[in-house]
Amino acid sequence: METHKHFLIVNLIAGQGRCRELSPRVREELDRRGIDYDLHYTNEPLEATDVAKMGVEAGFTRIVAMGGDGTVNEVANGLVDADATLAVIPAGIGNDFTRMMGIPNNPIAALDLLSTGLERTIDLGRVADDRCFVNGMGIGIDAQVARDVLKMERLRGAAAYIYAAVKEVFRFRPFRVEISSADWREELDCLSLGVANGKYSGGGFKLAPLADMNDGLIDIAAIADFPRFQRLFRLPLVRAGRHINWSRVSYRQTEEATISSPEKLIAHLDGEPYVLPREPFKVEVLPDAVRVLVPA
Repeated sequence: METHKHFLIVNLIAGQGRCRELSPRVREELDRRGIDYDLHYTNEPLEATDVAKMGVEAGFTRIVAMGGDGTVNEVANGLVDADATLAVIPAGIGNDFTRMMGIPNNPIAALDLLSTGLERTIDLGRVADDRCFVNGMGIGIDAQVARDVLKMERLRGAAAYIYAAVKEVFRFRPFRVEISSADWREELDCLSLGVANGKYSGGGFKLAPLADMNDGLIDIAAIADFPRFQRLFRLPLVRAGRHINWSRVSYRQTEEATISSPEKLIAHLDGEPYVLPREPFKVEVLPDAVRVLVPA
């Protein structure tokens, strides 16, 4: 039987404290099952990326991210083209990556994959030759929603994202953006610009319903502005992924594209705030970049 060395990276502040609550129970279960692991708690933004690289250098064959989508993002950035496999114990707010991969949302059930899971190679997206994303990058209203959710203290999960989205529907102002690739170019006044590797963002919004993490492409979903009363009506349809054929939606699949805007754009990568360069920047796919442990 093949044995693995597991390196558990725990983000205690993930999920508005949910990860801190769950951590002792997860450790007890790992010990009960006799799973060999070492542990590191993260304390600083982006720390998990460097810690994941250290784990690989130390010979760990499985790097286990316990937290939310932001934690998964940081760990995945440390595993690009590495000889190690990413495993995930969900303990965040949105958990869009585990939803896409079919990983159980229950952290204890997710531990079963350490003994029964299969390895699957997935693509990542990359922004400006800088950071990679697992689910996607959002610019505009979805980035503002992500920032609003991070400030919440009581609401969690999908409810937090829906509440924030409804609030921003009435106050968010559209922004001008130009998107171009080798054979196409568009200029739009957008509410939302999503560059996706996976279908889901924002706690279950199916912003990129055609996305596949194994197709060697990124999906670009640009939603132009609507009157405010229409925004509210259309929000549930976007959540269900029923928006891509609207006349005010541009949906493209490509290997890379360039984005520019005369305005200062706000963005998120996998739910965490991200500072974009002011000059035109490239988004691209990194095919088969990371191995992930998923249900058989």
